[in-house]
Amino acid sequence: MKRLLAALCLMALALASHAVTLSGVQNAHDPGTVTKDGDTYFNFTTGTGIWYSTSKDLLSWSAGPAPVFTTYPSWIANKIPNFSGSFWAPDVIHMNGYYYLYYSVSTFGTSSSAIGVARSASLKNPAWTDLGIVVESFGGAGEINAIDPALYRDHDGKVYMTYGSFFGGIGIAEINQGTGKLASSVSTILGGGGKDMEAPYITRDGNYYYLWVNRGACCKGVDSTYYVEVQRATSITGPYSGTRTALPNVDGRYKGPGHIGVLKQDGCNWTSIHYYDLNDNGNAKLDFLKMTYSGGWPVLTRNFTAFDSCGGISDGPWVFKSRLSGKALAVAGASTSNGAWVQQQTYTGAKNQYWYLIGHGDGQYSIINGNSLLSMDNYDNSTTAGTNIAQWSYWAGIGQHWSFASPAAGYVTVKNLLSGYVLDVQNKSTAENAQIIQWTLNNGSNQQWSMSRP
Repeated sequence: MKRLLAALCLMALALASHAVTLSGVQNAHDPGTVTKDGDTYFNFTTGTGIWYSTSKDLLSWSAGPAPVFTTYPSWIANKIPNFSGSFWAPDVIHMNGYYYLYYSVSTFGTSSSAIGVARSASLKNPAWTDLGIVVESFGGAGEINAIDPALYRDHDGKVYMTYGSFFGGIGIAEINQGTGKLASSVSTILGGGGKDMEAPYITRDGNYYYLWVNRGACCKGVDSTYYVEVQRATSITGPYSGTRTALPNVDGRYKGPGHIGVLKQDGCNWTSIHYYDLNDNGNAKLDFLKMTYSGGWPVLTRNFTAFDSCGGISDGPWVFKSRLSGKALAVAGASTSNGAWVQQQTYTGAKNQYWYLIGHGDGQYSIINGNSLLSMDNYDNSTTAGTNIAQWSYWAGIGQHWSFASPAAGYVTVKNLLSGYVLDVQNKSTAENAQIIQWTLNNGSNQQWSMSRP
C-alpha cells in the first residue's frame, strides 16, 4: 500500500509541477488543436464569432485582431433560431491548400445542433469562406449530438472527424479533403444512452489508436466535474477498450481539464487543454502538457522546461527543395494515379508540390502528396540503388516509410526504411522534371533538401 501511495504521489507531482508558464491572453475554453501558419501559432476556442489567440513561441499569447465571423453564416439562424453568436469547440486542419475550420452551433443542453466548416488559404491573412453544414442533429435523445468536432489525419493520409456528446455517443466519419464535408457515413464508436461523454480526439502511436473523451460536466468553473479518459483500439473505428483516466478532475490549481488537442512538432506531442484556474476565480485558461507513450499507453506531464525538439520533424504540409537545383519535389504532371514518378520542378505553389508528413511515433513518417493524397513510394519495393521514386496508394509497407537526418544546417536527407537509400536527384541534374531516385547516402547537395511550409 505504501508503494502504491508513493507512486500516486509521484504521478500527481509530475502533473502538478509546471516549469513552463504561459503569459498574456490565456483565456480558452474547448480549445482546438493549436496550429501553426508560418511563424505564428493559432489557438481557436469557444467564443463569439469564433475567438482565437496567437503566439510566436507557444508561451506568450495575444488576442486575435477580430473573430472569424463578424457576420454569421445565414444557415445558422434557420438551424438555431435564437443563436447568441457563441460558436463552440472549433478545430482546424490543413487540407487541399486551405485551412479548414470546423465549429459547432447548438442550444445548451439539447441535441439540436450542427457542425459547420469554413476555410481560408491563410490563418495569418485570413479570408474565410463558409461552406455550410457538415453534419447535424435534430433534438432526438438517441442522436449523436453534432458538437465538438475534432479532425485527425491518419498514416495513409485520410482525414477523419470525431464528434458528439451525451445523447447518442461519439461518432466518426471520413472527411472529403476537397469539399470539407463527409466522405462516409457516420459510425458510433463509443458511449450513447446519455452517458456523460464528449469532446473526442484521436491520436495514434504505432499500432494503436487512442480515443480521448471528456467525462463529467463542463462549464461550471470551480464546480466543473470534467476529467479526461482514454481508450485504445487497433482500428480507428474501434472497438475501443481499456479505459484509463488520463487527467483527473483536480490537480493542484488545475480543475476540470478538458478538450484534448495535440500539436505534433519536432517529434514532440504538445497536448493542449483548457482548465479552470483555482488560483484565479475559476477562469478558464489554456494549458500545455507533454505527451509520450509508455507500455502502449499515453503519458501526460507538465514537468518540462521548454518547447524543445524531440529529435524529429513536425507533422503537417511541407515543401521540399533540392539544395543543388532549388527545385521542389513534385508528382509528375500533377497525376493522381498510382505509379506516377516523383520529379523536381520549379516551385509554383501547386498542390502536387507539397507533401503531408505524418509521424508514426518511431522516427518513421508517411509522406503523402497534397494533390493526389497518395504516398511517396519506393517503387516495386526495390533494394537496388537507382530505382525511381513514385507515388502509390498507402498500404503501410516499409517501402513507404521514411526517416530524416540533418547533414547540414537547414537541410535534411530522406531515407527509405526498406532499402536504406536516400532521395537523390538523378545524375545531379538541375533540369526541370529530373527524376528522383534512391541512392547510397553520400550527403551530396543533390541528396539534401530544405523544408518550408507551402
